[in-house]
Amino acid sequence: MQAIQARLVLFADKSLGRVNRWIFGNNMLGYQKGGWPHAEPVYHDRGAGIWDPERRRPVPEMVALARNIGLSVARYPGGCGVHLFDWKRTVGPLEDRPEQQFGLPEFLRCCEAMGAIPLITIADYFGTAQDAADMVEYLNAPADARHSWAQVRRRDGRSQPWNVVYFEYGNETEHGDHRSRRMSPQEYARNYLEYRRAMKAVDSRIKLGAVVATGFPRLDEWARPVLKIIGKEVDFVIHHSYLPTYYRDDGVPPAGELFALALACPDQIQSYYDDLRRLLRETTGRDNVPIAVTEFNGHFVQEKPVPYRHTLGNALLNAEMLRVFLNPKNRILMANFWQFCNEYWGAVKGYVHLGEPLVKRPQYYPFELYHHHFGDDLVEAKVECARFEVEGGYGVAPARGKGHSGGVTGAPIKPAERWKIQPVAGVDQRLEGDVLAVEFTGNEDVNYYHARVVLPAKPNTLYRLRGWVKTDALTSSRGACFQIGDARGWPATHSAAITPEITGTADWTPLEVEYRTLPDTREVEVLARRLEGGGAVSGRAWYRDVQIQEFVPRTFPAVPYLSAIASRKGRGRLYAMLVNKHLQLPMVVEVQVQGFVPREASLWILTGQSVDSTNEKDPQAVKVVKRAVGRVSSRFRIELSPHSLTALEIT
Repeated sequence: MQAIQARLVLFADKSLGRVNRWIFGNNMLGYQKGGWPHAEPVYHDRGAGIWDPERRRPVPEMVALARNIGLSVARYPGGCGVHLFDWKRTVGPLEDRPEQQFGLPEFLRCCEAMGAIPLITIADYFGTAQDAADMVEYLNAPADARHSWAQVRRRDGRSQPWNVVYFEYGNETEHGDHRSRRMSPQEYARNYLEYRRAMKAVDSRIKLGAVVATGFPRLDEWARPVLKIIGKEVDFVIHHSYLPTYYRDDGVPPAGELFALALACPDQIQSYYDDLRRLLRETTGRDNVPIAVTEFNGHFVQEKPVPYRHTLGNALLNAEMLRVFLNPKNRILMANFWQFCNEYWGAVKGYVHLGEPLVKRPQYYPFELYHHHFGDDLVEAKVECARFEVEGGYGVAPARGKGHSGGVTGAPIKPAERWKIQPVAGVDQRLEGDVLAVEFTGNEDVNYYHARVVLPAKPNTLYRLRGWVKTDALTSSRGACFQIGDARGWPATHSAAITPEITGTADWTPLEVEYRTLPDTREVEVLARRLEGGGAVSGRAWYRDVQIQEFVPRTFPAVPYLSAIASRKGRGRLYAMLVNKHLQLPMVVEVQVQGFVPREASLWILTGQSVDSTNEKDPQAVKVVKRAVGRVSSRFRIELSPHSLTALEIT
């Protein structure tokens, strides 16, 4: 079989900083009955398989698997189940919480057994700042007469404080509680400061994280307004990294094309962190604000032809994410894979109490390789090899040639006529010159879309909409915004995009969104909007200066087939973690070592028959195979299998 050629130079004497082992964290589930539609006893009683409520201990087999990957940070109670999570129902006598056998003290016992530090997420749509302060007292205060919640901890079997440091305020708060509430960024920021002050009043050592982005939205939508309020006080910020975003069950595009897209993601994720760090410097005046990636995974939400979330391809993608998180310039505090065992995403499958065998899914193995075959100090690595291109899709930008910065082009297009208004109950509308003024009476949850302007547009063209909004005492969690779509209307085309929303009282604020027209579009409409779902609304909003402009999306450079990150342990071992992104061909790599005298080398290779191989039916379909290279000098060659992750260890 033909092989592609590559060159790898390892500079063992060029240190880049320490390896942050907190990158290798994970998520544990403790979903609460009544607080999340998917809460089942296996979650709130068994932690999805890590807790044995009959023996009241961590499941030893699960603890062994966690220790085998060096699971460093454990996050609880997990995901969107935290929105309405009442932590006080998770402590105290077990007979008083029959539907929460896996509670806060049980989670902390699992952390001790696994050797992981705890990260605890606090409810954002339930409870108060005092409830959060009570949690800190339960966890960290002396169990004396002055601290009633710490006495509850003592009765739960723990006299000494747990000394938990890291907390998050909310989980993906920007998308709401999945019921009827959705905070504005301003409300979230004010709450964050209140919670932080209350918690630090109990224990000044605690660190509270703030939600800034889920996925890869424009940072002006949520992150900027939040950071403008909390920037001087924020302890760390929270990002959830999910790419690509793929939901199809029809096998389109083919797995090879889809995973080529996925393996083009790392440079784009890095670019997002570059942008986020710039925003942090701008809003906080500091360059040392850490980023916690408390959830990450490939976002494959489907089952056919195979569940892509459990494939070799997704394991390679997650290995690449780990490489990005380890980059010292990103200042990643910790990262938590979503998630450790069972449920929909688990890296380990099987319930011991049901007599099921425990199966390592492909996404388990990158953590195992990093734990056993990576050093303590990062060193420089340089790669030379051929590149591949992708056209983009499913949240991934195109990658071609040398790339292109993108941006608006051509002249702005403005409406030829003023706003056209249709009456609607509960809303007073009028024109003040070229400004649309809207007043909501507060009697109902209005779905407002009754003022529009029409602009000419080309088919199959990307446009950026820009307009200005001002608000005065606009209540509810859904605010004023713009919608752009095909002028034939949403019912006819189901094609539209919506800007961020403005709530409360805000001066004139620019809002933007990109929208691609349909192949037969001739005109687009821009609607002054307020979406229903935020409750009865009152207050006023003004809309003005709408325009569209052709927009060229950013194109990233073509992607190298080989990626590498290297490390060193003392003077005796040199390591490299290598991904061959060519999905059909092996790769012959000429390795050159500088600043280290090699003697022998070995490879540990994670691969399978195809990039969409899973371990769902055959637990050995995707596995790690050791291959001895033997004696080597400062230059030697190795061969990497197609679609593989390889740990290279040199002594």
